[in-house]
Amino acid sequence: VRESFTWKEAYKASYLYHKHYLRKDTGKVVISCDPKKSGEELLKGIFGFFEKNNYKIIYLGISTLPITEWAVKFYRADGGIIVTASHNPIEWNGIKFISSSKDDATLLNKEFMLKIKEEWGKTNLKSKKGKIPEKINYLPHYNKDVREKIEKIVDELSGENGLVEKLEEKIRKKNYRVGIDATCGEGAKIPLSFLKELGIKEIKVVNGDKIENSERRLEPSPEYLDNLTDAIKKYSLDVGFATDPDQDRLVALPLDTEENTPLLAGKFLLELEKNNPEKPLRKIVVNLSTTSAWEEVANKYGVKIVRVPVGEMNVVEGMKKENTFLGIEGNGGVILSHVNFGRNSTVAIALILFYLAYRGKPISQLEEELPSYTMLKDKIRIKEKEKKDFLEEKVKLIISNKRKDIINIDKRDGYKVIFKDSLWIHLRPSNTEPIIRIFVEKKYESKEKLQKIIGGIKHFFPE
Repeated sequence: VRESFTWKEAYKASYLYHKHYLRKDTGKVVISCDPKKSGEELLKGIFGFFEKNNYKIIYLGISTLPITEWAVKFYRADGGIIVTASHNPIEWNGIKFISSSKDDATLLNKEFMLKIKEEWGKTNLKSKKGKIPEKINYLPHYNKDVREKIEKIVDELSGENGLVEKLEEKIRKKNYRVGIDATCGEGAKIPLSFLKELGIKEIKVVNGDKIENSERRLEPSPEYLDNLTDAIKKYSLDVGFATDPDQDRLVALPLDTEENTPLLAGKFLLELEKNNPEKPLRKIVVNLSTTSAWEEVANKYGVKIVRVPVGEMNVVEGMKKENTFLGIEGNGGVILSHVNFGRNSTVAIALILFYLAYRGKPISQLEEELPSYTMLKDKIRIKEKEKKDFLEEKVKLIISNKRKDIINIDKRDGYKVIFKDSLWIHLRPSNTEPIIRIFVEKKYESKEKLQKIIGGIKHFFPE
């Protein structure tokens, strides 16, 4: 921000989004931003373009990506924009485009993003700053709508009308104590309002200053959440919830791994329908780098896991293709299409709390019931630009003396090598950085042994 990305670039991005996707002289657009102060400058460029083109602007103010997607559908808008760089460090910011309500209000797909990218360097415009308009009060509508839609799916799966009301009553009687770390105080207001809607009274906000003073890295991985972990112990909290700045991902603590947050949310839905002969949930779409525990859990309930390449849009497209309403990305992403076609931390919070009430057990005991898989993630920085043949050459070397132990090699997204003894490794090029991401998982394995496997992989990628 203020170097390669200013309000002028935001104006140009809005122009190209309009040219290649909106394609209307006038219309309605939802606009929001995450809590970063730098977003205000970028918003002025976005508003400048849409004011000039006589668009009706529905301004949410500081909000989240899932809420912005929801708002595009709720207000039947032609599209949406959120200023955010997700979990990237504070000096970065960016823009995410959202399709129209008629196109399911998803992140803009590859076809349109490539058109914007191809034309970016060729486009020179006279830019104009706009004024930041008054924001609307959307949270009461959002909280009510999420509750109603989750109530509908819970009733449908269980075959029992009014189950959500009973679970909410249990939540109130249990008087759950909840911690929130949404990277800053401003961001915490959104989950706070929803928790209060569910009847949660005792809420401890961790990391409640401005996002620029965040006491942790913005990525909500468990290794960066010491403050929340300490608060859970200090205040005897039942559960802690952590998000990234645009709040699409959720990590629940004190779980051992971020993989288990969506797994518990999904298991709740699977348990609900176990006695329902209709089986509304027959398939769950899960990305390739997510734990194999999904297959083990889903098989017990007669539900099929469909694997797709990493990326929210790949999961969403897979859900549409398979005609299912639940999609998962293992880093804390729960997609319930009834609310929005994208990862949604509010949905994940609701499902986790309802599961706690449904089973009447602490979250640590619910985690103990899950299959015991261990996963480690790492990355390799490389000098040359990622190429498929480069990675293929390295993978051949890595597996050269292990071919008899391999069940399958999935090449849809890098290389996922699956072995007979529940071990799998996934090497995939990053779409945004000059790195190769490494995922390694095995059932009943120690982190030390998996670290040795990662060390052996890295041996083939000298820096």
